[in-house]
Amino acid sequence: MTRPDDPPYPHSTLQALRIRQALTLYLRSFIVYTEDADPNIAQSYLALCAPTDAVADVKRIPADLPGLRKEYLKALQANVAARKGLQAVSEDVASLRRQRATRHRPADPVDPQEPGAELRDYLLLLRDRRRHAKLKVFEHYLAELQVNGSADRAEDLDARESPNQDLLLSEGLEAEGPDRGNRDSHTDLEGLVHNLERAVVRARAQLDREKQLFERVKSRHESREGTPPREPTPAVKLQALRRTRDELVQWVEERLISEGDPDESMVQELPPEEIEEAQHLIEEQKANISEQYAAYLKARRELLDVASKACQPVTVTTKPALRPSQRPEIPTEEVPAPDPLDVLVFATENLAPLSKSQKAMALQKTYLTSLLAKEKSTTLRALHRLRDESHLLPEYPILARQPRFKHAVAALNSRKPVQNTRTDTNPPDELVSLAEAWSFASNAAGTQGREYVQQKIALGTEVTQDARKTLGEVYDILNQDLDEVMRQGVEQDSEASDIWASEARTGRGASGSRQEKRAKGPWGGLNGRVGIE
Repeated sequence: MTRPDDPPYPHSTLQALRIRQALTLYLRSFIVYTEDADPNIAQSYLALCAPTDAVADVKRIPADLPGLRKEYLKALQANVAARKGLQAVSEDVASLRRQRATRHRPADPVDPQEPGAELRDYLLLLRDRRRHAKLKVFEHYLAELQVNGSADRAEDLDARESPNQDLLLSEGLEAEGPDRGNRDSHTDLEGLVHNLERAVVRARAQLDREKQLFERVKSRHESREGTPPREPTPAVKLQALRRTRDELVQWVEERLISEGDPDESMVQELPPEEIEEAQHLIEEQKANISEQYAAYLKARRELLDVASKACQPVTVTTKPALRPSQRPEIPTEEVPAPDPLDVLVFATENLAPLSKSQKAMALQKTYLTSLLAKEKSTTLRALHRLRDESHLLPEYPILARQPRFKHAVAALNSRKPVQNTRTDTNPPDELVSLAEAWSFASNAAGTQGREYVQQKIALGTEVTQDARKTLGEVYDILNQDLDEVMRQGVEQDSEASDIWASEARTGRGASGSRQEKRAKGPWGGLNGRVGIE
């Protein structure tokens, strides 16, 4: 608690600077710098606002670290991880460029300003990888066929699971696949060799076509190397992109045409028994769907009948009940059921708008609830941050919430009426408690400030009275009147502002100058009349 004589100000400039330096040292303990970093980088708390490449890593963030410090360390950790990832990706790209340059063009350096150079290199890399995978698959199967040409070996070949099976399916090499090998124990080796030869011929044709494209691109690149590098225009870029798109579309169409539709081969390979079984399953599913639809129509019709009966008005008769002997025999007429279409129209015209309005109100309630929850969370974050940074809350806490006053608060609450104790059982909201703490602290600070000002005013008034009393004693010693001197000072100030009033006072002074004035001052008694007065 501050003393009454101390002003209610926050920390001084020197104290604030020391606090910032202490926080800077505390944050520096979690940051790891590089060995060649400048030692003056993190000396100032302003240097931590803009992290540089000198930050190498961030230590483990403690769980009890509150507020902006924890968020700052998390953001700095994410920044370090992002910079490390960017450096790794840059190194990978540079290594790939060097490998590609040494493999394809060992004598010609890569021109990074050439339009479409990266896209062309990427396409060449994809084609080389695809060609290499195809050649490996062909080499593998040809070697196995040369080692063992028996039928059993062919069956094992068809049933084997290998990582290159998707490539064989894409090239049409699985015409005699594992399913056919399971159904037929004797595989046609000649058909397998024939399919393999077709795939080899197709791959060679594709390889020749890709070689031609590669030679064409290479010649175009060599022709461009003779000209000085220049910045490509947007029209040239657009034309290159269109040409690349056309080549890709043409390549995809050729692959699709060469592969064919795999579903047709599967349908042709199915036996008639499986086809009949599939048709039977389809018929059963259709019958099941029709039965479910009929049950749905029946349930809907019954629901409409019940709704129409519920909408009919109930007529209550006030006639007295007749005796059983006197009750006439009146034929009971059955009330016809309303038309389901009328009930549907009634529901559409009356119930549908009500449901829509109820849905709109529910949506509005949900929106308001989410908006209030969002604003509440924002306010809570702001209050928590201000609680960590404020000096009022620790200085003016609520006494009822202190641990040492719990017994006193419980005793006071036990004396409250019953209706008040019922309302106090609900737990207080965190936002309300924080707002109450801030309100109490601000009121306490304002009260203390007012008391301090009142004390200073009272002290100043007392000092002023003492000074006036002392001044009066001094003027009495000098044989002068303090009130008259003060009045003369006021009159002199007014004379300087009003000329006509000063002239009038000088005229009155001239008329009364004949009267004898009493001498004033400390020597007024030495006029030869000592002891006469």
